[in-house]
Amino acid sequence: MHRHARHNKTHTMQLLDHAFHPRSITVAGASANRAKWANILFRRLIDGPWKGTLAAVNPGRDTIEGVPCFHSVAKLPFTPDYVQVVVPREDVARTLQDCVDRGVPLVHIFSAGFGEVGGIGPALQAELQRVLQGSRTRMIGPNSLGIYSARAGLDFSRGCHFTPGPATFISQSGSLCTDVLALGQARGLNFGKILSVGNCADLDWPDFVRYCREDKETGVAVFYIESVRDGRALFDELSQLAAVKPVLLLKGGRTEDGARSVVSHTGRMAGSYDGWRVMMRQAGVVELDGIEDMLSALSAFDACTRTPPLQDADLMVIGSGGGVSVLISDAAHAEGLRLASLSDMTLEALGEVLPDAEALGGIGNPVEIPVDRMFGDLQRMAQLIKVAAADPAVGSVLLHVNLIALSNNYDDGGVAQWEAVCAGLGAVAAHIGEPLAVVLRNGGCNDLTEALLRLGMQRLARELALPVFGDMREALAFLRHCRRWGGEGHAKIA
Repeated sequence: MHRHARHNKTHTMQLLDHAFHPRSITVAGASANRAKWANILFRRLIDGPWKGTLAAVNPGRDTIEGVPCFHSVAKLPFTPDYVQVVVPREDVARTLQDCVDRGVPLVHIFSAGFGEVGGIGPALQAELQRVLQGSRTRMIGPNSLGIYSARAGLDFSRGCHFTPGPATFISQSGSLCTDVLALGQARGLNFGKILSVGNCADLDWPDFVRYCREDKETGVAVFYIESVRDGRALFDELSQLAAVKPVLLLKGGRTEDGARSVVSHTGRMAGSYDGWRVMMRQAGVVELDGIEDMLSALSAFDACTRTPPLQDADLMVIGSGGGVSVLISDAAHAEGLRLASLSDMTLEALGEVLPDAEALGGIGNPVEIPVDRMFGDLQRMAQLIKVAAADPAVGSVLLHVNLIALSNNYDDGGVAQWEAVCAGLGAVAAHIGEPLAVVLRNGGCNDLTEALLRLGMQRLARELALPVFGDMREALAFLRHCRRWGGEGHAKIA
C-alpha cells in the first residue's frame, strides 16, 4: 500500500495548506551569496507580501539577509509549518531526518539529482523514502521548483502579481510552472495556486488531485502529469474531482521520445498514452494538447463564468481581410465549430450599419471591412458586434484585427486610434451576452505592430480581462472550450 493511502482526505487538505497558507517557513540551505538561487528564493520570502515567521538553516551563518539563521532544523526555536530544502543532494536525507525528528508536517525538496538522474540518484531518493517511513512528516519532490500562492503572497517568479483567481495548476515540470504563470498573467488570467511537485517520491498525484477537490478556493484544476505510481487511485480521484469541478490535464510523454524524456525528468515510466487517453475520457477530464491549449481553456473558463455561451449556438466572425476570413472559416470547421447562419432580421440590421456593404462584398458571416472603415468609426464597430451577438444563432464572436493594416493607416502607427478601439471593445464586451474573442494578427512583424500588440494585451487582456490572442489557433481553441462549457456544462463552473 502506498503511503498516501494511509491518510484521509481531511489530513491531505490540512497538510497541503501548510504549503499554500503557511504561518511559518524555514529555508534549509538558504545562502548569503546573492548570486545563488538559494539566496534569491530566500529574499523573495523577505521582500514579498507573505507575512509569517521566517527562519534560515545554514551551519555556517547566524543571520542571512537580517533573518535569524540556525545551524540545523533541530536547533530551531519553533516547529515550522513548512520547510523548503535547497541543500546539496548528499545532505537532503540528513535534513529530512531532522524535520522528521522535529515533527515538521510538510517538507518541500527543491534539490535535484535524485530519481531523475543515473548514478547514485535513485539510491538517494530511496533513502528519502526510508527516512519518511512510519513518520507523520510528508514530502513534496524532490527535484521541485517551488510554490505560488496568491492569497499567501508566495511566488517563484520575478514580476508576477498576486491577484487571486480560481485556477490551481499542479505540475511535474517546474519550468512549465514559470511559463504558465507568466504567459497566463500576461493574458489577464489569475491563478490562485501553482505547485511544482517534481519526482513525487512521497506525496503523489492522487494526493494533489484530492486536495483540489476539497479546496474551496480551487474553481478549476489543471495538471501537467508525466507519470504516476498508482494509476487506479489517480483515476478514482480524477473521477471524483471531475464530477464537481472542471479538470484540465496535459499529459507529458505522449510519444516514444517523450516517454523516454519522462524517465530522465522524473525517474519514472510515463505509461501508454493510449491508456492515459482512455482513462482521461472515462474520468471526465478535459485532455489538453499543449500549453497554448491550456491557456485557451483557462481563458474560456474565465469567460464562461461571466458570459456563458449557449451550447448549440455558433460562431460569428468579424474582421479585415477576405482571404483570412476564409482560412478562419476552414480552421473553425477543423475545430468542430460552425459559422452561425444569420437571420434575415440580423442581415437587415447589419446592412443598416453598413449601407455600402455591397461595395465591400456584401453582408453575411464573416463580415469583412477594411481596417480604416472598421476603426475609423468606433460607433460602427460597436454596432456591428452588438447586432451580430444579438442573433439567437450566435454563441460567440471572433474579431480579427490586422495590426499591419492598422499601423499603415495612421501617422503615429495607429497607437492613439488603437487606444480608443480598446476602450470601445471593453464597453462592447460588457454589453453583449456572449464571449468576445480578439485575435491580433501580425503583431511580431515590426516595431510598430509589436507596440500595438503589447498595447492590446495590456488594455484588453490585463485591464479589461478580455480573451485576446496573437494566434488564430489559440483563439479557436478558446471558442471550442467555450462551447464545451456552454449550456449544461456551465453548471460545473458556476
